[in-house]
Amino acid sequence: MSMMTEHAVKPRTLLPAVCRGLHRSQAPILRIERKSKRRSFACTSCQRKRVKCIGPPPCEACAVSKSECSFEPFTDKRRKLALRVAQRDAENYRRISAYITNILRSGKEEDVKILVKRMQKASSLDFALADLQLLISQKK
Repeated sequence: MSMMTEHAVKPRTLLPAVCRGLHRSQAPILRIERKSKRRSFACTSCQRKRVKCIGPPPCEACAVSKSECSFEPFTDKRRKLALRVAQRDAENYRRISAYITNILRSGKEEDVKILVKRMQKASSLDFALADLQLLISQKK
């Protein structure tokens, strides 16, 4: 076997050619056309109407229809702000489920009855969760 077949030869990395002999003024100029700045999400009115949102506030669609042009950062799920809110909510739900689990596992009948009554009194899931968060903060 020859030396070439035993070892794989790595290709050499190539760099762009350097322009020699040309002054800066003579060097070719590359023009990059920039696209218009794209907005990452539409205003609430355009989202509702499902139309393209173009231009600075007020956008073209809102200017034509003479409607209010407003942006809500929480509606864009790609933003870091929405991620932080989702993480905070997940941590709250984890804390609440740990609290409920501890009460149910403790076996104290009175604590379980109190928890059930409070949950039954709540008019919605959001109120029940808020009540549980209040209970957790009082226990600390």
